[in-house]
Amino acid sequence: MAETLVPAFVDITYGGTSLNIADFKASIKNDNSTQFEKCMAPSHSNGYLLRKGVSVRQDGDFYVIVTQTNDGKQDDTIKFLQDKKKAINAAKKPADYCESIVITCKDPGEQQFLSLSFSGYIKEIKTLPTKKGNEFISYMAEFEIFDPLTFKIEN
Repeated sequence: MAETLVPAFVDITYGGTSLNIADFKASIKNDNSTQFEKCMAPSHSNGYLLRKGVSVRQDGDFYVIVTQTNDGKQDDTIKFLQDKKKAINAAKKPADYCESIVITCKDPGEQQFLSLSFSGYIKEIKTLPTKKGNEFISYMAEFEIFDPLTFKIEN
């Protein structure tokens, strides 16, 4: 039977600024579509070479949903993300908007069990349709990895 770790606490830091979130939902996909072929090396050991004509493509998508609440604590986070997106649209080069993004998951005892970090930026922030009977507005922010070499998964 496989065990699933469900975080009790999630901390998200964008360029050193901690984001205040009431609800966290993430869909994480990281794909490295390389293809290797097994071959015999000159030393008579197995080797694995990148298949000719195949390029290394790395891709990752990170989505965070921020829901407004009555206390207004998420308003600063939503405004922060919207302002970042506007600044990115006005920027001329990636060095002007790529920042460190860190997502840390903790158990109920607040012990960290997973940390994802990368150099990236906010690709999109949009309003999600509200469900019937729910007056709170949710925003979905999509983060893009700019430099795949900075992507790290740590304990």
